[in-house]
Amino acid sequence: MHIFQSFVQHLTALLMAYLPRLVLAGMILVLGFGVAVVARRVVHWLLRRALPEVQLFAGRLTYVGALIGAILWALAVLNVHIAALATVMGTIGLAVSLSSQDVAKNFVAGLYLLIERPFHIGDQITVRTGTGRVEFIGLRTTILRTDDNKQVIVPNTVILSEVVVKQVDERPPGNQ
Repeated sequence: MHIFQSFVQHLTALLMAYLPRLVLAGMILVLGFGVAVVARRVVHWLLRRALPEVQLFAGRLTYVGALIGAILWALAVLNVHIAALATVMGTIGLAVSLSSQDVAKNFVAGLYLLIERPFHIGDQITVRTGTGRVEFIGLRTTILRTDDNKQVIVPNTVILSEVVVKQVDERPPGNQ
């Protein structure tokens, strides 16, 4: 019983010593969450004339960046060594990036397609052996709708690395 009381007293002393820092760290996290939500909305508002996919990507990037900043600030308040944490996170990030190269390739290809815009939603294209109307251009995939109403999901790396045939309107240039 004496060991348990000693443990509880020691734990209570530690908690009382760290309580102000824990409260401050909690407040920083709550404030950081609020800032992240507001920042995402501001980015959406600033990019209101951009493509929905670009708005979504930029908003998510801003949101995650603000949250990471708040988490790092809260950890610094708790005297967590950020350099050691960054080393561990860098190692984990390297392992994850090596294991998800295909996803990263699709992501980069999707950014290229959204910036370069070689075709638009509604265009009729042929990729490999699939032909259909472009329904959606995302960061990882492009969705085509075939003439027999089937949905074809094409990874963006395939579109970037293959010959894409785009059917053009047969109308004269002045009558569009």
